[in-house]
Amino acid sequence: MTRSIVLIHAVRSSRTMWKGQTRRLRERGYTVIAPDLPGHGRRRGEPFTLEAALATIDEAVAACEEPPLLVGLSLGGFLTLHWAGTHPGRLAGVVAADCTIVPGPALARLYGLWITMKDWLPGDSDARVARAFARRHSDKAARRYYGGGRAHGVVRTVVQTIGSLELLTDVAAIDVPVTFVNGEHDPFRRHEALFVEAARDGRLVILDDAGHIANLSRPKRFAKVLRRAAAAGAESRLAREG
Repeated sequence: MTRSIVLIHAVRSSRTMWKGQTRRLRERGYTVIAPDLPGHGRRRGEPFTLEAALATIDEAVAACEEPPLLVGLSLGGFLTLHWAGTHPGRLAGVVAADCTIVPGPALARLYGLWITMKDWLPGDSDARVARAFARRHSDKAARRYYGGGRAHGVVRTVVQTIGSLELLTDVAAIDVPVTFVNGEHDPFRRHEALFVEAARDGRLVILDDAGHIANLSRPKRFAKVLRRAAAAGAESRLAREG
């Protein structure tokens, strides 16, 4: 079992969205690294670029004493799949949550427009978005998702970046077990069957009564999924090396 886990957060959020999982995993003896992506959290003054985001993941993986389980959700999930598919031999396993959709440039632009439209409404967009998030999840979930501040000015670059990726090609190249995790009500489930089929060793977990940010909808079960994935990844690695 690998005891190292790297967690990559969603768009406009930060490392704070993983507080529930970080606490539970560390209590069980795991080493957990949850960096902020460029343009987010403590790095909100930096521009978001694909190169800088991948460098962030690379640095976090390199800081682990053993090949870690790499976990990403939404934006973090897309980046995780791309990094894992282009960096063989570095990981014990992958968990990609709420990102099983092939966006393409057109769909990515539409999604980006939908997100940014919320900022065009009058009033305090940060407070409004946080209240809406709390209604869908809980006050605690909203505090965790936006605990590092809400990133601005990143959406256009993010959606252009994700729309340019060949995600199914990346998935097919991943050399470790991949666990896809989706909330039952996540709209990003659209192509989940394609992602599982593309993976060499893929499995799908659906979290009942969860939405797009599944780790905040079902924090305890999400942490349990990560523990199981860490164990499965380590067993697979031993089998390959043996």
